[in-house]
Amino acid sequence: MVWELIVVAVSIVVLLTLVRLRVSVGIALIVEGVLIIVLMNPLLLPNVFLQTLMNERTVSLVLASFSISILVELYSLTRMINGLSEGLLGYVRRPTLIIAIVPAIMGLLPIAGGALMSAPVVASVGSAIGLGTTLMAFLNVWFRHTIFLIYPMSQVLITAAVLTGHSVIELAMYQVPIMVLMMLTGLYVTRRNGKPISKSGSLVFRESSLKDVVTFLSPILGSIVVALIARQVLDTLGYYSDYSVAVGGFFGVALITYLSFKKSEEHVSLIKFFTALRSDRVMNMVLSSFGAMLIYYAMINTGISSSIGVIISGSKFPVVITEILLPSVMSLISGSPIVGVTSSVPLLASLKTFSLGDASLIYLSAFLSYVASPVHLCLVFTVQYFKENLFKVYKYLIPAIVLTFAIAISYYYLVL
Repeated sequence: MVWELIVVAVSIVVLLTLVRLRVSVGIALIVEGVLIIVLMNPLLLPNVFLQTLMNERTVSLVLASFSISILVELYSLTRMINGLSEGLLGYVRRPTLIIAIVPAIMGLLPIAGGALMSAPVVASVGSAIGLGTTLMAFLNVWFRHTIFLIYPMSQVLITAAVLTGHSVIELAMYQVPIMVLMMLTGLYVTRRNGKPISKSGSLVFRESSLKDVVTFLSPILGSIVVALIARQVLDTLGYYSDYSVAVGGFFGVALITYLSFKKSEEHVSLIKFFTALRSDRVMNMVLSSFGAMLIYYAMINTGISSSIGVIISGSKFPVVITEILLPSVMSLISGSPIVGVTSSVPLLASLKTFSLGDASLIYLSAFLSYVASPVHLCLVFTVQYFKENLFKVYKYLIPAIVLTFAIAISYYYLVL
């Protein structure tokens, strides 16, 4: 079992080194997945690659990432992102709230890497109030995961509730104070680092109506609505429901193409469409999606996930430390909160009966570690979009997570 720990440590170091050397994150993730398999059992490489390629989770994730990244590129190429930002500024008139609200709303679309949808808005408004790209990258990831923490349609929250024997609403309500804390933390950082409105010469508050805002936002909102409807339809028909996100994404592409002829001087021409297709960002998103799934199946098929779970659960740490450590480690190395929850709860169940506080601690540990994971696609895509260095973003992200977690633990002890 010591070898499994060495393999994980080596693979993470290699990943971070490649990222530090500015190798494409998508390629770095694939290298990490291959390295894990080769170090554990090279003979598994063909089977794991084939499983990753053929699995519906991978196909749906790649299609969803592809469609959404094309939508984001078209927002920029048609300059409709400028219209959206100006409309939001003119209607809301509070840039700080826009930077908080848009990623949070986008967080209602449960897709890996969904922070990419809000990144253009955060970039446009953040630049206007003088925020640097490192800070904008942090805020985009941070605010996206505020509402998502208590979102009752979240697969992670549902799974955590079911496995620990509590209702989804009960577990969600328990997280509300933590969600508020996360929101306040992000707002404080934004206000502290942003320029006052009077000094932001690039900020122009033009008169804007709700209709203008909805029109420019409709490709994104439409994607979410269509994805939610498609999920229900696919579930009813017995098909794999995660394809719904790709359906929503392609609907958004079609809608922005139509609107570009009515609301923008930069129409979606064949040249612009192929420019979007050839974009490095689109290719990186697709490679990152595949790489993340390759790592996931590498962890499962080589037995690393179960081995590390056994090591931690068999340690002599106090139960509460184990409840924090086990889901945190599993989420951090896999980039998936559901892996953190599903791999830790069965092992912890033999130690005690889960109170609501225990369930919340396990859930939040998995969730916050997932937010900081170097293979977390929202973080990966955001860093790529802003062309930033992951380590620079960590300077904001890690202190925010430590602060949130420290207060959360105190909160749990007070409530228990």
